[in-house]
Amino acid sequence: MNIEIILTVLLLLCLGTISGFLAGLLGIGGGGILVPALYYILKYYNYSENAMHIAAGTSLVTIIFTGFSSGFAHFKHGLVEFKILKNYMPGILLGVVIGTYIAGSCPTFILKLVFASSQLLFGSYLILNINKKAIFNSLPQQPWLTCFSTFTTSLATVMGVGGGVQNVIFMTICNVKISNAIATAAVICPFIALAGCVGFMIIGLSDHNLPPFSIGYVNFSMFICIITTSVITAPIGAKFGHSLPVNTLKKYFSIMTLCIAFKMFAEVIWSSA
Repeated sequence: MNIEIILTVLLLLCLGTISGFLAGLLGIGGGGILVPALYYILKYYNYSENAMHIAAGTSLVTIIFTGFSSGFAHFKHGLVEFKILKNYMPGILLGVVIGTYIAGSCPTFILKLVFASSQLLFGSYLILNINKKAIFNSLPQQPWLTCFSTFTTSLATVMGVGGGVQNVIFMTICNVKISNAIATAAVICPFIALAGCVGFMIIGLSDHNLPPFSIGYVNFSMFICIITTSVITAPIGAKFGHSLPVNTLKKYFSIMTLCIAFKMFAEVIWSSA
């Protein structure tokens, strides 16, 4: 076997380990780690033109399993707010349809810019708000909560993530305890990812410049490597998350999103230079 392929497989296994642990720890799907990493791997193998689309689609199918593993671990600790979950559901399907349409219409440059800008915004807010109280006393009533879930799902689908970052931020500013916000966001992630990955498969069917073992913009060879380790480490991350103080969780959350944002911004600037 080619040494490059062996190294790529090992890198994907490590990537699955890290993304799974962070998914459990922070209530995210792991897409914030997966999308930029997969983008650079695909770019290395000369799939630059559609690398961001394939990275997003592959990330989403991975999040289905990682998110389920993480969400189930949080569920066993009794931290999932099912009333919030129920109210989120109506906007998820509509949001995925909108997000998939936008992703299929946008070039890679725009997807990278949206991803980096969103991560920078979310990370900056969290790190500035670590020691502050919630802005609102409770979550908004319907139909406003459905409107928000539609928006956040659309954004998550375009980014190729499970929406954990924005959902955790939204819940915490609406006075939901961060441990409950993380647990509930973890359960929401696989629902968004399932619908989103189907959309990316469909919009990528007409693209013939795809890596082997791809269906549309989902590459199953990378998916299998990542999921092998991520479903094991997601419950471990969830266990650690329940033992850490609130401000520590917020700090880790914000630092991670900022690092990813700056890296992707650097890529956007470099590619446009």
